[in-house]
Amino acid sequence: MASKSPTNDDLNRNLQKDKIVEALSFKNTMKTFNLNKNNMKAKVDNLLSYHMNGGTFKIDQSLIGFVNYLVQNDKTESVILDKNDLPIYIKDTKKFLQDITDRYFYTMNEYYVEYEQLRSSRKIDVALDIK
Repeated sequence: MASKSPTNDDLNRNLQKDKIVEALSFKNTMKTFNLNKNNMKAKVDNLLSYHMNGGTFKIDQSLIGFVNYLVQNDKTESVILDKNDLPIYIKDTKKFLQDITDRYFYTMNEYYVEYEQLRSSRKIDVALDIK
């Protein structure tokens, strides 16, 4: 018996099947990427939450800029509103600035390294290896 060669319909079906598999794989890769990106963002938000004297501050560029202004203008102590709009006494603005700046840059550097690792990964198993 002679083997039957594939018809154009068979080739088209296989091509369509390959395209569907490729599209599903891309969708899964993007889903994994976005899930990992959201997890990294939640981790960063948690690390940028700073507790002091019963208050909770969200460390961001605005807070750093404001506290830097206080330090530059020789305000050694101050009352600052925390993220819940509660007045919190800061005894040493210079130390407070150093603490929040250190935490901000450490966290941003870690976030950058993890994001670049995720962004440059081509395989799902590498993307899932983010800590």
